[in-house]
Amino acid sequence: MDAKSWGRVFREIREMKNLSLAKVAGDYENSPNFITSKQQVSRFELGISDITLTKIYDLVENMGLSFEEYLYHVRNYELPSGRALFEALGRLQELGNLAEIEKIYQELEGRFAETQKQTDYWNALEYKSFLAQKNYKSYQISEKEIQEVSDDLFSMLEWGEAELFLFSEFIYFLPETLVFEFSKELIKRTKFYRKIPENKTQVTLVIRDCTNYFIEKSQVEQAEILLKSYEKLIESPIIDVYNRKEYLSIKGNYQFLIGDIEKGNQIFEDLAIMYEKLGYDKAASYMKEKRHK
Repeated sequence: MDAKSWGRVFREIREMKNLSLAKVAGDYENSPNFITSKQQVSRFELGISDITLTKIYDLVENMGLSFEEYLYHVRNYELPSGRALFEALGRLQELGNLAEIEKIYQELEGRFAETQKQTDYWNALEYKSFLAQKNYKSYQISEKEIQEVSDDLFSMLEWGEAELFLFSEFIYFLPETLVFEFSKELIKRTKFYRKIPENKTQVTLVIRDCTNYFIEKSQVEQAEILLKSYEKLIESPIIDVYNRKEYLSIKGNYQFLIGDIEKGNQIFEDLAIMYEKLGYDKAASYMKEKRHK
């Protein structure tokens, strides 16, 4: 992230809110919340000097803005990373826009060539992995890349955003035994990460994908174990409708796997009715098509 972007964005927000340097810095007579000098803030805005993260946090809050909102604006100045890249990949996957995925992958590969940062390398690999899954052009994931991903995931006792996204994109390239071991440990490895509700949702989606992976592989024992973990993650009454719907869909597929066609059909029938009531006719038709005859 370009350090100058921090100051430039700060200045734009301050001016939009019609706040003086002195007001934001708390640098005026009888100020109850002095943070730093207005001269220091000015140098920060102009990119002349840095400022401590603690002071940036306080200054941003003094403008009536959360630190998370401020970071969002800063990141708009450059090629996104982390969650923004992962969400963009998800949208492009749904659209099947392989050409755009390839374009972003090439940009990410170029960024890694310049920075040599490990996070840039992982971001590029996530995009490349989907191209390889779809057999797009000549893209393939090498044994070396698989080993690098495996070693990195093994080395981290606590997974954060980067490790979670990396694992989710490499599920279909890692050995089945390793996918299962990581899937079982996913809750333990994301204990700190899941303290933020939005992050817990992301963990839930990865557990969903892992469960579905073993259903597709007809691995009953593994699928059953992960389905129970999945169920625990969504047992909170405040989990949204989307996550509950996704869980039921996976559970319906599991019922088919173990031969309980009646229960599986009932789940998809209930989902179809729900979608019809909400006015989502295409989704309702899709759920009806998933029933076994």
